[in-house]
Amino acid sequence: MAGTLERAGAEVLMHTPEIAAARRVWSKGHEAIDATYAWFARHGMPHDVDEGMRQAWIAMGERVDDLDHVGGVDDGESVDLGGRATKLRWTPGHTDYHAVLIDEAEGVLFAGDHVLPRITSNIGLYPSSRDDPLGDFLGALERLRDLPVKRVLPAHGDPFDDLAGRVDELLTHHAARLDATIAAVGSAERDAYAIARTLFPVLRSAHEERFALAETLAHLRHLERKGRVREIDGSPARWRLT
Repeated sequence: MAGTLERAGAEVLMHTPEIAAARRVWSKGHEAIDATYAWFARHGMPHDVDEGMRQAWIAMGERVDDLDHVGGVDDGESVDLGGRATKLRWTPGHTDYHAVLIDEAEGVLFAGDHVLPRITSNIGLYPSSRDDPLGDFLGALERLRDLPVKRVLPAHGDPFDDLAGRVDELLTHHAARLDATIAAVGSAERDAYAIARTLFPVLRSAHEERFALAETLAHLRHLERKGRVREIDGSPARWRLT
């Protein structure tokens, strides 16, 4: 909708490094999609499922508006939201350069996809991702936890008030999911897609297949950086406990 809003007279702003990332994801040349297709094949996604993922992503991209100009805002800079003074804070995880806006005077957090009231943000590992997206996300959550915020306005779901309580729930959730990932690896060597289907036994669409494998890979990468699992190169690549 950004292009539609721009044509209606709105100024479109984005965290500066996210501009290039977004253009790469929605490129008409499908470079990011093709790289993800190969990445998922390397991690065990069956060809037909992988092709369904690719076509669904391309179809979604056809609904993304063209933009003439996106203004960049850097971490810590101020943003005028229709007369409301806010400050941009970089909160990587859901995307590498996801950001929130904080209205310090009113105690309002425009949380985007970083802190959601009922569901958890999809944190995925893709070919162009930062090294440890889940580690980024957990660290960014901890840094926001104790902000003097009275109201959180999320990208999905209703406004809520207990930021610290919801952050604690999310941290607990991902600790449990990391334990579940270790259990899914088990005593054998398994590819990431097999692990994902253990963690996500019901997947109802090509989009859910993509989110499930990317999120599983993000948890495996975080565990790898913690020295808990090891990736074994191959076709497909496999994972085992250390």
